[in-house]
Amino acid sequence: MVSETGVETTGALRRLLVAAREEPQRTLLVCEEARYTFSSFLGQAAAVVTRLRCNGFARGDRVALYFDDYDAFFIAMVGVWLAGGVVVPLNTTLPAASAEELVGKAAPAFLLTSPRSDPLPAPSASALRRLDVEPAIVAGDAMPAAEAASFTPVAPSELAVIMFTSGSTGVPKGVMQTLEGVLGNAERVAGELGLTADDRIFINTPPYFTSGICHFLTLLSAGGSLVGRQGFHFGGGLLDAMAEAGCTGFGGAPAHLVRVVDPLDRPVEPGALRFWVSSGDHLPVATIDRMREVLPGVALYNMYGLTEVSGRLCVLPPAEIDRRRDSVGRPLWGMRVGARRDDGSPASPGEAGELYVEGDLLMQGYLDEPALTGEALTAYGFRTGDVGHVDADGYVWVTGRRDDIFKRGGEKVSAVHIQQAIVATGTVVDAVVLALDDELLGKVPVAFVVPADPASFAVRGLMKELRAWLQPAWLPARVVVLEEIPRTGSGKAVRARLLERAQAAGSRQ
Repeated sequence: MVSETGVETTGALRRLLVAAREEPQRTLLVCEEARYTFSSFLGQAAAVVTRLRCNGFARGDRVALYFDDYDAFFIAMVGVWLAGGVVVPLNTTLPAASAEELVGKAAPAFLLTSPRSDPLPAPSASALRRLDVEPAIVAGDAMPAAEAASFTPVAPSELAVIMFTSGSTGVPKGVMQTLEGVLGNAERVAGELGLTADDRIFINTPPYFTSGICHFLTLLSAGGSLVGRQGFHFGGGLLDAMAEAGCTGFGGAPAHLVRVVDPLDRPVEPGALRFWVSSGDHLPVATIDRMREVLPGVALYNMYGLTEVSGRLCVLPPAEIDRRRDSVGRPLWGMRVGARRDDGSPASPGEAGELYVEGDLLMQGYLDEPALTGEALTAYGFRTGDVGHVDADGYVWVTGRRDDIFKRGGEKVSAVHIQQAIVATGTVVDAVVLALDDELLGKVPVAFVVPADPASFAVRGLMKELRAWLQPAWLPARVVVLEEIPRTGSGKAVRARLLERAQAAGSRQ
C-alpha cells in the first residue's frame, strides 16, 4: 500500500509515517528519562537508514541488533526495515560464545549496537561491520515528505526478521518471518484489545524478545504509545510505575500478575489502567480470581503465543473468562488451531491431542534448518509441540508441552495441573513442575517452588495440602525450594537451569 508519504508500506510502518506528518508531537515511546514523539522517533530511524547506506548497505542485507535499551532497539529495528533490510535481534544476556554462534548462523552484514555495550565477538571469517547507534531526542516538525519518500522499505511479502527462539530448552532456532506476518499479527492483536491512539502500555519484557517486539508494534499500529522499563517490576511498585506514566494497559508474564495481586489485602484503585495482557506461560485460575478481587474494573486478556506466528496466536477476552476458565481463547482472525491424535487424525471437540496451527501468519521456516522446518511445517500446519484441546466453538485449551504429559509407572500425569495445585495452596509465589527420569517409574514430577514466607514454609506442610488436591501418582516426588525461578526475559521458565538445580539440590521433604 502506498501511504500519503508516497512510500509503499503497510501496517504499523504506514501508521508511523502518517502520524509523523499529521501528529508529529504525539508521544510514541517513553523509556527511562527519554520521550520520543512520532516525529522524533522517525527522525532517529531515518538517521539509521542514512548511516547504513553510507557504510555500503545493500537492500536485503541482514542487520543484527544488540541493544538493552528500548529506544535504541526499536529505532534501529524500524530504521533497518525502512532501509529494506532484515532484522536479527540478539539476546544481550547470552554468553559471548552463544551470541557469537548466533551471529555466525545468521551471517548479518552489519551489527548495530550501543557504544556503551561490550564488544560482541564476531566469527573470524565474518565481514561483519559494527555501527554504534546512540539515540538523541530531536525536536521539530514532521520529516519533510521528500526525505520520507527516499525510504525503500521491506515489501510485505519479503523476509523482515530472523527471530531466534529463547532457547529455554535447547539450542535456539532462527524463525524467519515476513513483514506482513509481523505487522499483521500486531494489527490483529490491536483489534482484539480494542486499542486506540489514547492507549499506553507498560512493558519490561526485553525488546529483543518476540513479546517485546509484538507489544511495540501493536501499540504503533493503533497510534498509541509504549512505556518500557528495564528489569522485572513486581508488586505495588509496578502499579505505581504504571500510574505515574499514565498507562492504560500492561503486557507481561503470569509471574508479573501473581506478584502484583498476591500481596494485596484489599481492592486498589487502578487509575487509568483498563486492561492487563498475560502471556508466555500458564496463568493459574487462582491468580485470575485473585486479580478480579483486588483489581476490579481491569480487564484481563489471557493470550497464547508462538514465535513461529510472530507473537500472539489466541486471545481469551474478559467476557469469556467465567464461561471458559483456563482457556487461552480463540485464534486471531485468519488463523486456525486444531488438535490431532498421535496417528495424525483430527481429534473430536474436547478431545486432547497435539495442537497444530494453520494461517497466513506462519513463519517461512527455520533458518538453514530444512529438516527441522519439514518436521514443523507439516501437511496439517505448524506442529506446536503443545498438548491441549479445542471445543466446538473453537476455543483452545493448552495443557502443556508434549513432555509435560507423561506416564509415571503407567499412569498419565500432567505437570501443569500439579503446578496449578501447588499455586492454589497459597504457600508459594511461584512454581514450576518438570518431569525427571526415574529408573523404576520412567518419569516422576519434581516441583520447584518459591515460598511466600520462607521462614515458615515446610515441604511436609505443602505435601499434606497437596494430598487433598491430587491423586497419589500426581504428588511431586521431590520439592526443590528456590529463592527465585530462573526465567527468560519473556517470563518462561528456563528448564535447563532448573534441571541443573535439581541435580545440585536435595529435597527438603
